[in-house]
Formats: sequence, C-alpha cells, structure tokens
Amino acid sequence: MKATFKKIFTRLSIVAFMALAIASCKKDDIAEVVQEPEEPKPTAGFDYTIPNPVKFLEYQFTGTSTNYKSLLWQFGDDSTSVEVSPKHVYRFPGTYHVILTTRNGQGYSASKEITLKIVDPTFDATKVGENYMRTIGGTFSVNLEAGAGPNSAEGSSKLVDGDITTKFLQAGFDGTQRCTFELKTPQVVGAYTLTSGNDFADRDPKYWILQGSHDGIQYTDLHTVTSAPWANENSGVSRRQTKIFHFDNYIAYKFYRLYIKQNRGSRVFQLSEWTINKKQP
Repeated sequence: MKATFKKIFTRLSIVAFMALAIASCKKDDIAEVVQEPEEPKPTAGFDYTIPNPVKFLEYQFTGTSTNYKSLLWQFGDDSTSVEVSPKHVYRFPGTYHVILTTRNGQGYSASKEITLKIVDPTFDATKVGENYMRTIGGTFSVNLEAGAGPNSAEGSSKLVDGDITTKFLQAGFDGTQRCTFELKTPQVVGAYTLTSGNDFADRDPKYWILQGSHDGIQYTDLHTVTSAPWANENSGVSRRQTKIFHFDNYIAYKFYRLYIKQNRGSRVFQLSEWTINKKQP
C-alpha cells in the first residue's frame, strides 16, 4: 500500500513539475512576443545666418531637426557642439564642411552636411593676386648654402628676392636641403609657390614637404609633393615657370620650412623662387 502511494505521489510530482515548466515556457513566449514600440525616425536640419556682416567669421546656426534624443555639430575646423542652435566663430576664411548628426533613443541617426565658403569681404584679388603674402619681413636661411655664400650670384638669398630670373643653386645635393623662413609674427599660410630654374630639369625639386613650426625645432608636415610639376625639359616654357600649391591649414606658425628630399637625379639643386601665401578665400 505504501509502495503504491509512493508511486502515485511520484507521478503527481512529475505531472506538477511539467505543468509548471509548460506554464513558465508560455510566460517566456509571451515576454518574447512583447516588443518595444518603435520610435519615430530622427531628421537632421538647420539654417544659418551671418548676424553681423562686419563679423564675417561669425555664424548663427538654427536647428530644425525632429525626433532626436542627441545631436552633434561638426563645424569643419576641428570644433564641435551639442547645442540645438549654436553660434560659431571661425578663426580664418576658407572652405568648411559643416555636419549635423542626430540620433534617437533606438540608435537610428540622420545627418545633414553643407559646405561653407567663407570669404574676407576686404580681400580684393584683382589688386593683390593670389600671392599676396610673400617671403618678406622675416629671416630666411638654408642648411646647405651655395659655395660662394648667400648673397652670391646664385646664393640662397636669390630664392626669396621676388625675381624669377635669378636662382639659388647648391652643388652637392644630398636629399637634406632645408629652406626655412622665420616670420616676425606667426601667420596662417595656406598656399605657396615654387618657380623652376632656367636650365637642366634634373636639378628641379621632385619630392618635398612643406612644414610649419612654432619654435623652429618641432615641425609639422603641412603639404607633400612626390613628383616634379614641371616638364622634364632643359629649355622652353617649363623653365622659370611658377606653380602654386594649396593645402588645408588653420594654425598660425612662426616658422615655415621647405624640406627638399629629392630632385630629378642631379647632384646639383636649383630653384628660382619660393613664396608663402596666406590662406586664400
């Protein structure tokens, strides 16, 4: 009798356990079916104005985005904001890509991007041209000089004399030629020119780096060229030809250095003129 009762109790226990397990599974199934309501998708939008035309670097951005929980402004000059309608002051004229990104609570995002071309209204290209800040008003030096000295017929001073009919020639070129200009006060440079020499194209620079520095010791690479921009000919239009190079830079450096690592193969280096120029609008 006891054995029979024990069997019945065991069977009832198993049935009860299975019932609980099934009920638990059903609860889990119900929990899995319930989904979080989907939030509206975010939008990203904004307008901008220049409140004061005299302060042409100051922009007021007005956000028109919807359905977002967070946002991020990127102004194109390494600065950001999380304000809805920020005011931003740029330091220099130039071209900037402004991006607004919004995100809702479920990770969906939207973005809007525009390009701002900020121009100094006082700049008159017809009067001053592209090269309106030349390598004057500072100290120019080179690490490898012409044999007869900087003020000789083909000395280093001819590289910044404003005359493309003269040139700097250095014999014994070894890939370490560095031409350095120290300005009296730091300036933002966004372009520079090089003018080829009057003869033998194998003396032309081929691979160089323009660098900037605050102290004349630690330099930052600003622009690199790895192929000569002049035709490989010893006479003709490629001789004494000026090329201009633009690059992105928003930092005022006191020192600018032209580091020439290769020419076209000669043991002699030549260059008629080098100018550095303010960032152009």
